[in-house]
Amino acid sequence: MGLDITPEALERFLAAGEGPVVLVNLLKLKPGGEEAYRRYGEAVSPLLARHGAEPIYSGRAAGALIGDDEWDLAAVTRWPSRAALAGLVRDPDFEAATQLRYAALEDGVLYAFT
Repeated sequence: MGLDITPEALERFLAAGEGPVVLVNLLKLKPGGEEAYRRYGEAVSPLLARHGAEPIYSGRAAGALIGDDEWDLAAVTRWPSRAALAGLVRDPDFEAATQLRYAALEDGVLYAFT
């Protein structure tokens, strides 16, 4: 399951540079996972603000134009720095929301862009 940033991936991300980044998250909901994802969003939203993230976009997929992958949701956030994202990942309150994420999501991908 692609639902967690591993410590190794986080260290590679931090070592790759500095400055702001934009994260694009594509998500596949579990059947019936909408309510759990809503609760997850409520739990994580103030944490994003705490760590300086700026939500740019969040919405449902309208269909694929290229490729065969099927995703239900997309979320795009702007981060002031790589360290700010690391702060969120290491935040005990974010870790506490993990079970909501697992209850809601079947799979996901997370890409960082500079």
